[in-house]
Amino acid sequence: MKKETTQALAAFFAMASQPGFEKIFGGDPEVRSPYEGLNDGYELRPFELKDKEGDIIKNQAKYSHLYHNGLRVNDLIFRQGGISNGFKDGYCSLIHYTKEKGQREDGFSFGTHVIINRLGEIVLAGTGIASYPSHCGGNVGKLNDTYYNLMTGEKIFNARCSSGSITSKNYIIVEHRYDWYDKSLPLGVYMLNNQTCEYTKIDEIK
Repeated sequence: MKKETTQALAAFFAMASQPGFEKIFGGDPEVRSPYEGLNDGYELRPFELKDKEGDIIKNQAKYSHLYHNGLRVNDLIFRQGGISNGFKDGYCSLIHYTKEKGQREDGFSFGTHVIINRLGEIVLAGTGIASYPSHCGGNVGKLNDTYYNLMTGEKIFNARCSSGSITSKNYIIVEHRYDWYDKSLPLGVYMLNNQTCEYTKIDEIK
């Protein structure tokens, strides 16, 4: 590389490091939050942990509180799990923890997979460590084979199917093929509105 080119690059990078340089190209640089973003202005912020002597210790598990636009939503303790993609349609999947003596060495419970709403309220919770509620879209959630209205927490129906479901923007198509444990819903194919949580049987199977 020529000496003149090297000197020009050095001068450019020196100028780029000066305050206000970004404004030359159209504005201030983007400020990124150091916390885990959950979309729509929500984020998880780890809090301070203290040992029995009151000394601050590292929060290695990233136990956090939910914040919205810089304000803490509530005192519930959450952590982002592997199936969490942030808020969608007003709901978010997280792992919820409580402070319980005798559970783990750090004093927290083992964690329960949950779905929360925009108020940070738990609207659907798993029944154990390996129980994962899923957000199906809109106001519909699913736990095991049961679909729930996330606005009210009420059961919509129990549908066992072999091939899952088909989802669109406003509807979920569910093929209910087995009624071994619950015969309250006739076998068949159902169209579930994920906004109103109303459903209609759309086939001729009795």
